[in-house]
Amino acid sequence: MMLADDLGDSEWELVEALFRAKPARSERRGRPRAETRAVLNAVLWVLSTGEGWSRLPGRYPSPPTCRRRFDEWQADGTLAEIIRRLNSSGREISPRGSIGATAAKPPAQPGSDRLRGAFWTNPASWRAPVRMA
Repeated sequence: MMLADDLGDSEWELVEALFRAKPARSERRGRPRAETRAVLNAVLWVLSTGEGWSRLPGRYPSPPTCRRRFDEWQADGTLAEIIRRLNSSGREISPRGSIGATAAKPPAQPGSDRLRGAFWTNPASWRAPVRMA
């Protein structure tokens, strides 16, 4: 399903060639690679909204996948070229907020009653560590 904010066919044609040079995986293990166009739509969503990767709508590939490709594309200059090409075609991409920021958890207060390493939201689902005598 393509939404108004997703890349149109003409926009995809402008940037598609940037991804053809990437070698395909020769091994057939693991999960198939997420479609580049879907990942790019997710990256553009994060850039345009300023939301964190954890807020990525479910219509896109997983946040870790999108963040990993974003980091790759940013490191090798692909992202800058994508933005340049799309901006020259009339689509205005201007990042809002800090790119892909996620809300940091505040540190636990010293002496609090919570157990270290217990991350479950339902206390009935975990037990205190057994102490050896």
